Amino acid sequence: MNKALLLMLSLASTATFASGEMNHMDHSKMDHNMMTMSSTSAVGMPAMGAKADKVVHVILSDNQPVKFKKQVEIAPNDVVQFVVMNTGKHPHEFAIGSQGEIIKHQQMMEQMIGMEHDTDSSIIVEAKKARQFTWHFHGENQVTINCTMSGHSHANQPIELSL
Repeated sequence: MNKALLLMLSLASTATFASGEMNHMDHSKMDHNMMTMSSTSAVGMPAMGAKADKVVHVILSDNQPVKFKKQVEIAPNDVVQFVVMNTGKHPHEFAIGSQGEIIKHQQMMEQMIGMEHDTDSSIIVEAKKARQFTWHFHGENQVTINCTMSGHSHANQPIELSL
């Protein structure tokens, strides 16, 4: 009898789930702009696992804007592996996009203080750590790279690249 009862309860709960009668969160009023973001940007897309054409070392620090260790020349369609080193005492961000995308991302970061996280076009690098980030450049030829974390005094001093 117990087995039959368990089987009936199991089938009933499966039927309820399958029919969609379970309570679901109302997503109709949510802002889905960030949730449906494509992994592409106006200036390219992440290329994790791709063979890089170039390796570029990037320095993030507490009192300076984002900078390249050496002079860099990037061409359209290049796949670049960025080795991003944070020499500071605080976490920093490496964000890449068009100027408009970086401005929009910076505005979002100002609203999400304490909730910083990686996106398709940015990574957070903890203090005294290094991370790799591979990017395939295609699309617009004007590229902006910056740390957009709220409160960073150098956030308005991006690297501007012309491919």
